[in-house]
Amino acid sequence: MKKHSHNQPRVSKPSILPKESLEIAERRELLIAGVLGIEDYHTENVRIKTTMGIVEAYGSSVSLCWAGEKRLLLRGHLEGIRFENQIPKKGGCRPCR
Repeated sequence: MKKHSHNQPRVSKPSILPKESLEIAERRELLIAGVLGIEDYHTENVRIKTTMGIVEAYGSSVSLCWAGEKRLLLRGHLEGIRFENQIPKKGGCRPCR
């Protein structure tokens, strides 16, 4: 019987998808990874809160097909995607006086 050395470093397996990603298939499907929640949902547009900011997908007949493990899949006729970065830049914005 082989003994395993406890001094060897453990290697973690890479995940299939990165923590934050978007995959678009033929303007009909959008897979989003890194999802924190759904901010707004209508058949014309969906706003998704992610670890990097807000992703807004808009078009017609947009529907949520499934969600789980910080990922979700949208289907419909996707006309565009907007990004709102919510990570403050270094130095940040100062309050108005």
